[in-house]
Amino acid sequence: MSQLTRQRLFISLVALLNLFLAAVLVLNHHDGLPLAVIGIVLLPLAWLTGRQPSVSALPLTETDNHAA
Repeated sequence: MSQLTRQRLFISLVALLNLFLAAVLVLNHHDGLPLAVIGIVLLPLAWLTGRQPSVSALPLTETDNHAA
């Protein structure tokens, strides 16, 4: 199993655990909304992991390659 697949599975697992915990908290009359929001935001992030855009949004210049 590649590292990319493991990263995606791990992020998906954390997102699903957040959603599950949020559901349990809401059912017990506690505030689980922040955990639900985090879980929902993590799901698309799992599928974007490892994707590299073919063209950078910002052009590189010679000064970008040197540390300040």
